[in-house]
Amino acid sequence: MLEVKGAIYAFSKDAKPVATVKNNDVVKFVIHDCYEGQIKTEKDVAASVDWKHTNPAAGPVYIEGAEVGDALAVDILDISVADQGVVCSIPECGPFAAKSELRTHVMKIKDGKVYWDKHNMVWPAAPMVGVIGTAPDGEDIATGFVGNHGGNMDNPMIQKGVRMWFPVRVKGALLAMGDLHATMADGEVCGNGIEIAGEVIVRVSILKNFKLNWPVLETKDAYYVNTRGATCDEAIHSGYVELHRLISNAYGLDYTDTSMYMSIQGLLSANQACLVAEAGGNSFRVGTPKVLNKKPLIG
Repeated sequence: MLEVKGAIYAFSKDAKPVATVKNNDVVKFVIHDCYEGQIKTEKDVAASVDWKHTNPAAGPVYIEGAEVGDALAVDILDISVADQGVVCSIPECGPFAAKSELRTHVMKIKDGKVYWDKHNMVWPAAPMVGVIGTAPDGEDIATGFVGNHGGNMDNPMIQKGVRMWFPVRVKGALLAMGDLHATMADGEVCGNGIEIAGEVIVRVSILKNFKLNWPVLETKDAYYVNTRGATCDEAIHSGYVELHRLISNAYGLDYTDTSMYMSIQGLLSANQACLVAEAGGNSFRVGTPKVLNKKPLIG
């Protein structure tokens, strides 16, 4: 199995690939934590971090045969994480920042559980990928930002067993990923989950000539368009528009019936609700359950 390391800080059409793979290949990404090891103990706080070296992504990987206008499927086969991670309060980030002290907690991970020793709390680990995407065809986009290429979507559902679909906007797609969390809540309201290093094993495959305007998460039971906007309203609206297009094309419903269907069979949740507009803003997932007797939305 090919192993991919490295650290990039922007998704870029000009990025030099660290590896080349073929359609249906399996790849292991070896990933730093989002602070790139700058926070090791509870004495280290986010205010001391060099933010130019945060959210590093392993890659990019060039996928042979991926052309502009295709869609790239990334199946998350496995995620493994280190035995400890950190969570910090971040200055000027999120709704609680004004009254929160600068603080770091080290969380231990053992046997699939998270241990917050200070408060004698234990809960199941749910490792997920925060940053994942393909290269944009325009200007570079920092790995800490979110956009219609993917990036820092911070969707807690990007876990083992799901499939992510990405638009291919440059030849080879240039897939990269990073920013693992042992657990992370919807909204990520203080700016981080349990930030942790680890490894992600994926399979990549190409769907020829399929238009995607935003990344889409596919689970066993549903599809979710991952979107963003300067405001929550803008983010949600963009997601609804894309999901409406996909449903109408797949199910053969006209504009009005598609709208009505989404009103009775729609899903809506926050991914990240604390990014400033300059970083892409609020990130949402807008979804719909799968219909057994209808063709897939993608494919």
